[in-house]
Amino acid sequence: MSKTKIYIGNLSPSVTPETLKERFAEYGDINEVLLPQARKTGQIKGYAFITFDQESSAEKALVLNGQSVFGQEIIIQIATEKSRMKKR
Repeated sequence: MSKTKIYIGNLSPSVTPETLKERFAEYGDINEVLLPQARKTGQIKGYAFITFDQESSAEKALVLNGQSVFGQEIIIQIATEKSRMKKR
């Protein structure tokens, strides 16, 4: 799996894909911002994924781990692939 994608946790409910892109663009070119929302309420789930063009950009963004961003102390790490197996 490519190491160009980061996971960002403990996000403020006021965060939008645009604000994430603005905040993280200083680390490199961004290909995608994924901000999952709850199906019933439409509120964000409190985490996001950002995919950069280059691994070095994702690594640079890790400096924000544990820092206050958007009023919350966020968690950032390189995203790992989670297998989704159906329960039988």
